[in-house]
Amino acid sequence: MYVAALILSSLIQILFVVVPGLGGEIVRIFIDVDPQIAVKNIEDNRMLLLALASGMIGITLFRTIMQFFTKMLYEKSSQNVLFNIRNKMFELIHNQDTHFFNKISKGDLVTRMTGDLDQIRHTLAWVVMLFVENLALFTFTIVYFFSMDWLLTLCFLVVAPIIFFMTKNFPKKMGGRHAITREKLSRLNNKAQENIAGNRVVKAFAREEYEKQDFDKYNFEYADQTKQTAYTWLKFLPKMEITSQSLWVIHMVFGGVFVVTGRIDLAEFTIFVNLLWAISNAMRMLGFLANDLQRAFASIDKIIELYYAKPEIVNEHNDIERIKLQGNIEFKNVSLEIDNKKILKDISFDVKQGETVVIMGPTGSGKSMLVNLIARFYDTTEGKVLVDGKNVKDYELDLLRANIGLTTQDVMLFSDTIDGNIAYGNSDMSSDNVKHFAKLSCAGFIERMPEQYDTIIGERGVGLSGGQKQRIALARAMAIKPPILILDDTTSAVDLETELEIQENIGKLDFDCTKIIIAQRTSSAKNADKIIILDEGKILEMGSHQELMAKKGYYYEIFALQNDIAG
Repeated sequence: MYVAALILSSLIQILFVVVPGLGGEIVRIFIDVDPQIAVKNIEDNRMLLLALASGMIGITLFRTIMQFFTKMLYEKSSQNVLFNIRNKMFELIHNQDTHFFNKISKGDLVTRMTGDLDQIRHTLAWVVMLFVENLALFTFTIVYFFSMDWLLTLCFLVVAPIIFFMTKNFPKKMGGRHAITREKLSRLNNKAQENIAGNRVVKAFAREEYEKQDFDKYNFEYADQTKQTAYTWLKFLPKMEITSQSLWVIHMVFGGVFVVTGRIDLAEFTIFVNLLWAISNAMRMLGFLANDLQRAFASIDKIIELYYAKPEIVNEHNDIERIKLQGNIEFKNVSLEIDNKKILKDISFDVKQGETVVIMGPTGSGKSMLVNLIARFYDTTEGKVLVDGKNVKDYELDLLRANIGLTTQDVMLFSDTIDGNIAYGNSDMSSDNVKHFAKLSCAGFIERMPEQYDTIIGERGVGLSGGQKQRIALARAMAIKPPILILDDTTSAVDLETELEIQENIGKLDFDCTKIIIAQRTSSAKNADKIIILDEGKILEMGSHQELMAKKGYYYEIFALQNDIAG
């Protein structure tokens, strides 16, 4: 469709040349030194005049219809291209690993998915179209001019080297300006997205005025950079206007001399006048197109960067049988380093199928990073993580993660119904199962809502308390009946009584499940098969509740503090 539009754009330009040619023939009938002979010429060529005039009107009408059809082709094909690229970009974003999202902000990704892609569509639909049309019209016009008088045509083309000299460094200047402008826009969008997402925190600290002033700074930087870019372009524009308009002066001087000397007749002079705009407009458009192309290149660079971004942890999405794993986990001398910083150091332990392991430790000790290695959100720098005796690196990611139910510290709920959020891992889940797992996660508050399970949750669970969001997230993780259940501080926002009830329910699930729980309260750890205490990325203590109490180390001190036991 796009190729057809390009070909039609080129061919239509011939019609722009044909109409002035017909007009020249009409002038040739009219002109004569003797008025009586001119009148006789008109009378003798009345039918020819009618045919030429009708031809000009008919060709113009046909050209207009074809232009409309061609522009529809451009618009439709560019929208289809944009549709396909946007889907591809969304797919590529989902295929990226955690390292990618640590480097690129959400605001920047939104800018790439919206503004940058729309700039590409604009380039395909209009910039390329105008370039092809002007190039074709310029070429056809020059060829036609040469067929009438080569010397006058060369007089016009003398301007071409001047334009080339003026535009030689222009794309480089504008390219740098547009790249900076695009980065400023990305920062502005990221600031806006961050504030919208964190509006509760802003209001809680009464920092609206501060945020308005801070946003004003980003907004000013973008506006100022946009003005500078426009100023660079506007300084160039008059040069192109003056140069292109000089063609009319050349025509009036040299064309007038050639008419007087008899080199060309008045009809040819008229054709040159009527078609000179084609050359002039092409020269003028060169600046506009160069500016738009540089703006497009700034956006294309960002799309290409995303298109060729390669995840370190690759998910092939192979169509393989999704078997159920048993849930045996083993860490063998595992170390993890991110950005030259040691996160985990020589971690070794094993978890048998169906066991419950609680991981505790101070903030920043590496608890979340430890469990992230099981689902391969990160890969070990040294050592191995084994599931059912097989290195997690040897599993297809979809298969591995389909066997893991996970809740994270930062609870993420989607703008969907409560039923849809709990059944997120299995869209075919029955409503009875949804209610069953909501009950296991002590989410009885759902029954008290007016719409109950059909209640629409706002963005990221706005309107729900922290504890309510955690319980829905827990129900979502359990609902897929995973062989491995990883709970990262899932009950931190619920009261102690509810936490104990949740722990009791988790302990009597109706399916085999290995449970790894990150917790801050020792009440979650008392009945665990194994408790692991992390500190500065290393295992400080490991054992059962009784064993660690007997050691009177870190766990004993936390237990005593939380249960008001005198040392």
